[in-house]
Amino acid sequence: MGALRRHAQKVAFALIAVTLVVAFTGGIVGGFRLHHSAVLERQTIRTQSLQSALLEHRRAAAQAAYLNLSHYDPGEGRRLRAAYGAYLATPSDDTPLLRGIQTELARLSDAIHSVNPSARRALLTGIAGAVLVVLLLGLLFELERREGRIDRDHAARAQELLRLRDEFVAVISHELRTPMTSIIGYLELIGEDDTLAPQQRSYLEVVQRSSDRLVELVDELLLVAEAGRGKLKLDVVDVDASALVANAIAAARPSADTRGIVLRGEQSGGTSVRGDAKRLAQMLDNLVSNAIKFTPEGGRVSVRAGRAEAGVFFEVSDTGDGIPPEDRAHLFEAFYRSRRANINAVPGTGLGLTITKAIVDAHRGTIEIDCPDGDGTTFRVVLPPVTE
Repeated sequence: MGALRRHAQKVAFALIAVTLVVAFTGGIVGGFRLHHSAVLERQTIRTQSLQSALLEHRRAAAQAAYLNLSHYDPGEGRRLRAAYGAYLATPSDDTPLLRGIQTELARLSDAIHSVNPSARRALLTGIAGAVLVVLLLGLLFELERREGRIDRDHAARAQELLRLRDEFVAVISHELRTPMTSIIGYLELIGEDDTLAPQQRSYLEVVQRSSDRLVELVDELLLVAEAGRGKLKLDVVDVDASALVANAIAAARPSADTRGIVLRGEQSGGTSVRGDAKRLAQMLDNLVSNAIKFTPEGGRVSVRAGRAEAGVFFEVSDTGDGIPPEDRAHLFEAFYRSRRANINAVPGTGLGLTITKAIVDAHRGTIEIDCPDGDGTTFRVVLPPVTE
């Protein structure tokens, strides 16, 4: 059994190494091809400007357009130089130059049609590789947990494994974020081009959504890694608890309405807490979105905030089926997915509650679960005063 487990780990690490290479290569190649496509698009526009000036018999504009075209693409300038020289000598005969421009436009169009599909393939390959790396990391962690490798008898080794895992995730996340920033930048640049065909724009939107989701996942991994090392930094200010509840409800309202779920908020005016406004909003958003995911159609989700003896409390309650006892002890573990979530294909990465717990711990607060069998679930967070 031990030999089989070690073999499975070796295979998993080999797959991670391969998918990392695929992800980085896809991201880099896709980024360069997107950049090349953007250059071709801009050169097409400059060539079209020269064509328009000739057709409108604006010699000064044609000269400026030709000089601009030659400056950014000397090769194209050389290919049109003879025809342009003939045009200067005989301005009334612009047919050779127009014919050369048509040839160049056709060449640029063919190049764009060749580059764009390959860029999309490279980007999608990179994104698929990155997602597979994350899934394999989750699988490795789950295998370790199920095999009982993380227990009292192996506490020191378990801590070392967790530290290495967190460092590994942090390094991967950071290295993924750098090419993703370039990819998203070039995607936005191409998206501003009004000459894209509808089908091309639809492909671009798919890539943009996938890229945004990957960046969001990388941010979650970085936050979990920082929390695991005890380095989660807080920007402590006075935060209005009522505003946090109102904003969380407003953000989750479309999702709740789509599923026919009644979403209500209850808060006491003037309730404030010392904490990081961004992190507290993230904590509450995670709890509310999680409640909506596990509440059946026609159910209710309630969000409350107010003063408690130890500080300020936040409560998120739902009318779902509750959480089985075997899952409650593992809810805050990274990448943990309950059996019910897997059976019902509930979307998620298993990081939301892990991040929520890390934020509560960083604020020196507590989080409790009240879950009567089959009668909904209530998450209760209590935050004491936090000093900077």
